[in-house]
Amino acid sequence: MRAPIKGDDYFCRQINVATERVQEAFLDAIKPSIVLRHENAMLGDGTITQADTFDLQNLENFFQRLGYTLEGWTFSGILKSTTEDMHRLYCTLTKETDKFYMSVYFGIQFHVLLYYRVDTQVIDLQKELMKIEETAASVSDHMTRAADKLLAAELEKRGFNNLGLDELFVRMFEDETLVEQLSEKTAVVEDEFLEFRDARTKKSELLSKLKTLLTEFYRTSPVLIDYNRLMQGEEGVTNYFDIEILKNKKTKRREAFLDTAKIKEEATDKLSSEVGAVEEVLHKIRY
Repeated sequence: MRAPIKGDDYFCRQINVATERVQEAFLDAIKPSIVLRHENAMLGDGTITQADTFDLQNLENFFQRLGYTLEGWTFSGILKSTTEDMHRLYCTLTKETDKFYMSVYFGIQFHVLLYYRVDTQVIDLQKELMKIEETAASVSDHMTRAADKLLAAELEKRGFNNLGLDELFVRMFEDETLVEQLSEKTAVVEDEFLEFRDARTKKSELLSKLKTLLTEFYRTSPVLIDYNRLMQGEEGVTNYFDIEILKNKKTKRREAFLDTAKIKEEATDKLSSEVGAVEEVLHKIRY
């Protein structure tokens, strides 16, 4: 069962208040680690701009402090996931308390934006790439004309020179051998134009060098988001507790359903106290 829990009995009220306080404390504690600073960055055209970013190492240090300061909890370590430019940094901690099994999730979701470092190499490499592109385009025109002549001669030799394009495509669709042979002819033309092959190799090298000059900028929103908004890919900070019943401590078999109305106040207070201890740790590591 995940807090906040629907219901108005003693267990629901106590746990909901305690977990909401943890959420607020988590947001307050993590904020200094995601404070944005202005940094210079370079765009692909060499323009220098200012972009906001936070220090990812500070964020990771925060999660480490959190995990190792919570005594009695099993720390998962810092975990990461990535979907395109959306990144997630999080950890989970678990603990058994009497007949309850608690799991708490602390996470943050943020965007990663790529810029170039401010370096004259970026401009120089971009200029070289433009020259390579111009050379390749010029050679490509010659290659195309040469390939067209070669293919036309080959089709004429096979008796296909008078076919319309539609009928020729049908023949090629039905005859894989024909397609392979024509492709081989085209490859022969490409091999004759060493300048084109060299340009393609050089372009790949330049792009690899440019890639080494990329740097990541991190952006998020210092707001609480729930699990659903986390799954929808929104920026923000997430914290939630899952509470289960330990049905068998030896086998660790658990059950997610809790009949909260039947849970005694003494057990509720003890569980609430465990959640409160998490809040206290968050206040300590805030400074």
